[in-house]
Amino acid sequence: MKLLRLLAAGFSMSLRRSVAFRVNLVFDVLLAFTGLGTAVAAVLIVFTRADTLAGWSKAEFLILIGTYQLITGLRTTFIDPNLSWFPETGIRNGKLDGYLLQPAPSLFLSSLSLSSPLQLIQFVLGAGVLGWGIAAADRGPSAGGAVSWLVLVVAGIVVTWALSVLLACLAFWAPKLQLDVFYHSAWQFGRYPTDVFARPLRILLTYVFPMALIASVPSTALLRGPQFGVLVAGIAAAGGAAALAALAWRAGLRRYTGATS
Repeated sequence: MKLLRLLAAGFSMSLRRSVAFRVNLVFDVLLAFTGLGTAVAAVLIVFTRADTLAGWSKAEFLILIGTYQLITGLRTTFIDPNLSWFPETGIRNGKLDGYLLQPAPSLFLSSLSLSSPLQLIQFVLGAGVLGWGIAAADRGPSAGGAVSWLVLVVAGIVVTWALSVLLACLAFWAPKLQLDVFYHSAWQFGRYPTDVFARPLRILLTYVFPMALIASVPSTALLRGPQFGVLVAGIAAAGGAAALAALAWRAGLRRYTGATS
């Protein structure tokens, strides 16, 4: 409960700072519409020439894009504002020193204390595209499919947070290493169903760098009903990734000696 109160307080402060710059709200809305509109337009153009792509119909693709955009909105709202600065500000400039002195877990303060509330626009737009896809589908999702989708979306968010923490932890050993470009490029694979990729890349995106868990797996559960094995694997992946991130953070802190490290 204490961490939830801290998260709510951080969100409230960030919201007040964000509304002070209302022009930013206009640009954020335009950028969100442009990004999502481009993705949806590409799907609509492709499906003027085909009924299915890798076994996915147009409605199923819209559900996938909506799910992807929804999780992207949560990532850019709660995760990116914290960890994108970490190698530069946290390690090299020593901002982490201040977090280590606070009466709260340093991992929470470093990875979730700040937020960018205006980015929730992406979440809202993603929910709209998701609803569009569900309305256009031949049959609506079952209750079990909806619950599975929700569980797997939460698992995908946890994995997303853990991957971001793991990449940030590399700064403890290599402060000048910047993998943001690689991470954000790989993130784009999440907007496509894994079925469209060749088998080696499909295995990589499922088991090594699990972008499939971001949108493809939850969307499949929503469309085709729950699968017990997939649910267990998703929950296990989220738990394992979170534990690995916590271990990497502790190992990094043991190496960290302050702003001059």
